Amino acid sequence: MGSIISNHRLNSKIIGEPKDFVLRSCRLVDQWSKLASDPDVEVYLRNVDIAGGRKVKMLSLERGGTKQPVGKTRIIDALYPPKKISTTATPEEKHYNAVKSAMRLAIHYQLKSFRDSVQYPCVCYITGKNIRKGEKTDIDHCGMSFSEIADRFLSIKELKYTDIALVGPPTGKSFKDKQLWGEWVHFHMANARYALVCASANRSKGASGYETPVELYGSFKAEDPEDLSLDF
Repeated sequence: MGSIISNHRLNSKIIGEPKDFVLRSCRLVDQWSKLASDPDVEVYLRNVDIAGGRKVKMLSLERGGTKQPVGKTRIIDALYPPKKISTTATPEEKHYNAVKSAMRLAIHYQLKSFRDSVQYPCVCYITGKNIRKGEKTDIDHCGMSFSEIADRFLSIKELKYTDIALVGPPTGKSFKDKQLWGEWVHFHMANARYALVCASANRSKGASGYETPVELYGSFKAEDPEDLSLDF
């Protein structure tokens, strides 16, 4: 389509293979199929008025007094629609997110304690700009991110996220194993380092590319005895 537009002069009549290609493409799209199927239709390259008072070179299907511009982008989008990717989370992913949420809730008081101790003005760890009292800020983990600390805790305990049972209301979950809950709180306190940062900069930065290893998610599928290794 782009080659046909760039290789022809404005108001020129498109003939031969280029014309056949345009009409064949238009017949596949409902918006242009009727006119493109008409044996008397011709294809021209026109200057078409669009929003904002601009003119754009565009292919045009014409028959008598009927003119129907063919937008290159619109016809390509119609012929090659973007694939819809399923984003439904697995039970393991849902549980992983729930456990992480509970772990954040457990150490919330530590972040609040750090915030209360901050003296203004201070310097944003990410941007280097001065932060004054009243500005929107976040508490950011320096060095190891929260996810890295949580994953390291589970690795040390030789656990997967699916091994952790949760109890409590939807917005206030905690570990069923209260000893493990307390150990997590102390582990985070010993390993976390904080900095006050501009909220917008922190949310743009995200988790700095770190992702939890897939094997730490665990699985809720029952182990099939036939899958067990017999190499002793």
